Amino acid sequence: MRQPNQRYYLLGHRAARAERLENCQDGFAYVQQLQKHGKQLDGVEFDVQMTADGKFVVVHDETLNRLAGQQSWIADKTWTELDAIVQSDYGRFSQRFEPGFLKHHVLLLDDLPRYLQHFCHIELEIKTHAKTQPALLVKNLLRLLSQEIWQDLPITLTSFDTDILYQIQNQQQFLTFHFPTGLLLEPKTLEPKTLEPKTLEPKTLKPKTLEPNTTLAGQIAFLPTPDAAGKNLILQTFNRACALGCRQVGIYYALITPTLLEIAKIYGLTVSAWTVNEVDVAKRLIEMGVDCVITDYPTQFLTQLYEFNV
Repeated sequence: MRQPNQRYYLLGHRAARAERLENCQDGFAYVQQLQKHGKQLDGVEFDVQMTADGKFVVVHDETLNRLAGQQSWIADKTWTELDAIVQSDYGRFSQRFEPGFLKHHVLLLDDLPRYLQHFCHIELEIKTHAKTQPALLVKNLLRLLSQEIWQDLPITLTSFDTDILYQIQNQQQFLTFHFPTGLLLEPKTLEPKTLEPKTLEPKTLKPKTLEPNTTLAGQIAFLPTPDAAGKNLILQTFNRACALGCRQVGIYYALITPTLLEIAKIYGLTVSAWTVNEVDVAKRLIEMGVDCVITDYPTQFLTQLYEFNV
């Protein structure tokens, strides 16, 4: 249950996926303007993945199928190649937006800081695939994010891939500036995609200090739940998140319950709900106590949540 004065963050999904072309320059410029709304937009969520030439593009899909009708993998193309392909078949993905919408380029992560100023919370999701080399990807990403222009931005690095989160935990210890991390959880199983990362040492996976102590176990044992196995799965997953140094878990909204939120609080984890596209559902989650609500419809949510004084 939400505590008095407990705030929540409203984030635009892939900038504003249902209102502007997702993960593109126009979309980020659009959500930046929403900071001037009566109840301003608190932040954004977006995806990045590494190209063949080591650049980071702001793209959700791992292939070009939806963007340009091709099965090519994003990771197998350079940024220049990707941009040329998308430019040549621009109409496929932009046809649902108004005529005259500016032809966009594949956006580079390097270009984003100017669009991220003044936000309270930003979620940068790191996408991976079968060919991903986690150590190399994280090394390149942290090199980019270590530039001064990024260090005042309230970014949380998120991923479904526990190998990525382990590498961030391992490599950030050598940096003077650390970004918080968040574990994203699959809708069907309430578990991360990579359950047994090859790079994780057993002692890292199951540190004794993260096993619930008597007091913690007692608090959790008496929380209401219809399913003891479900509670154990939540405990296992939250233990994993803590072992990876995460401060947040990102969960498909339909899986979030008061019990899950209470357990997250005990573990010191904030909860981000994705992707919520009905205002009534958002209100219920906010009243329940979620910390972040991610939506494709930020303008609609700002207007209606503001009217409801939520």
